[in-house]
Amino acid sequence: MPADPPLTVYFRQLTPDSAVVHAHGEVDADTASVLATALEHAIDAYPLVTCDLSGVSHFGAAGANAIAAAQGRGAERGHVLELAGVQGTAREVLLIAGLGTALRIPW
Repeated sequence: MPADPPLTVYFRQLTPDSAVVHAHGEVDADTASVLATALEHAIDAYPLVTCDLSGVSHFGAAGANAIAAAQGRGAERGHVLELAGVQGTAREVLLIAGLGTALRIPW
């Protein structure tokens, strides 16, 4: 039986103006580009994008970089990136990266 991929990203349109990107698995230097690409496409197409990290089991600095890039790209276009399901290591890494205020992550 084949092993599960380390990261799976699902995209879902919620309304004509909003979408959610669900990440499941490990977000690290080897997989962050998958998340970055999904967020890039979503933030270009929708004024409001939610990135759901509730299914993430590992989250490294590369994941924070992917989210920071998407947030910046969205800000340039007047689009908003928000996070959901931020917990554990993902929350800690995002706060250490200084993204708490921009992404409204509670301390």
